[in-house]
Amino acid sequence: MKVREVLGFLVGAWLLAGGQFVARAQELGSPSASKSTKSTIVSSLEKIQKDFVQHVEKEKQMQDKYRELESKLKKTEDELQRVNAQGMQQQLAAMQTAMQSMQLNANLRLLATGNAGGNSGNNGNNNNTMVRDFAQMQLMQNRFLQNLDATMRADEMRQLDANAQAIVRSRIETIQAAVQLQQSWGQWQNESISFYTRYWPVSDPEGRWSPGERDAALETLEKRHENDIAAKLATANVLANATRHAEALKLVEEIVELPTQLQGVAMMEKAKILTLLDKDKEAKQALQAALKLDKDNPHLRWIRAEVAREQGQDSIAESELRFLSTIKSMEIQARRSLALLYAKRSKKTPGDGGRAIKEAKSAMDLETIPDWYSHYVMAVAYAAGRKPESALESVGTAESMAEGEDKERCQKLKATLEGGKP
Repeated sequence: MKVREVLGFLVGAWLLAGGQFVARAQELGSPSASKSTKSTIVSSLEKIQKDFVQHVEKEKQMQDKYRELESKLKKTEDELQRVNAQGMQQQLAAMQTAMQSMQLNANLRLLATGNAGGNSGNNGNNNNTMVRDFAQMQLMQNRFLQNLDATMRADEMRQLDANAQAIVRSRIETIQAAVQLQQSWGQWQNESISFYTRYWPVSDPEGRWSPGERDAALETLEKRHENDIAAKLATANVLANATRHAEALKLVEEIVELPTQLQGVAMMEKAKILTLLDKDKEAKQALQAALKLDKDNPHLRWIRAEVAREQGQDSIAESELRFLSTIKSMEIQARRSLALLYAKRSKKTPGDGGRAIKEAKSAMDLETIPDWYSHYVMAVAYAAGRKPESALESVGTAESMAEGEDKERCQKLKATLEGGKP
């Protein structure tokens, strides 16, 4: 096959393979898609949505528990006024100071308002900082619980009469329950943050899905819980990749108005959609705002790479994808995207063809059983590296594994490699 024909195909293959944001739906032929792939997407989404409903139930249970503790905390605080032993009063004063340093009462009141979770918490810190702060708070709380135990066994406690001991013991046990509730709340917040991480692989991050797969995902995502911000953000990404930009923009604008841990990612998603709509000025503003909010978030950096590619800033896209290839959960996707990026650039820089092959091979080596798409990307990389025979072999393997629209994509690439018309 002529090298010129291969290189002329690469830009089109880049779009078709999902190297840009959107696989052009009108080029993909049949409305049917692989039933097995669609069912996998749907079942994964349904499992996450089910878990989120259970997650919301946990919050309600904690709110109910708080209401019980609130009255007990007030009651035991009033009862303590009847304990006049100076030594015990000093112990209790130190206990109260420790409670204030942990902002125990304030945090529990926040829980009672329903504003406790990662879906509605402050976005002042990125996720890594939140995890670190949670660990520090947990250490402080554990030490506080140990001090409460020590207070229960202190000599001053034994010197009190039976009634005073009961009052102090009731107060300490109530505070212990409050601290343990706050620890449960902290764990619940961390779970909230994890939902977008779970949604990400099934939100078409590589832009590789067929229209049928996107339709199946969107139908499932429409059933999301009203408070599931992560599901809304995943929906916006699938809509954007399906060229339903107006719907995607409307949804993501709702998300960026909320002070959540996903605000930065949502803002970068907005920059992506605005870029696709050729609204460069607004896209730049959204991008800068996103970076100020959460510049180190790996999901934000993935979308940043997409924006850079669309804007022709390949060096920025390469830098972001190179970083993402160091993150285990994103390495395969990042290396495939790097392979497609180098394949695209190989028309002007022939040496990038070899780099495309290297990244595509690395991605395949990381998979236990490479799927059709990995072989498809491998074929594009081989074509960019001037190895048409290997490209044909890879696309043949991809075609044998793919179904529906995905098989048609493989056949389109195969026809081009063979010198025929798509």
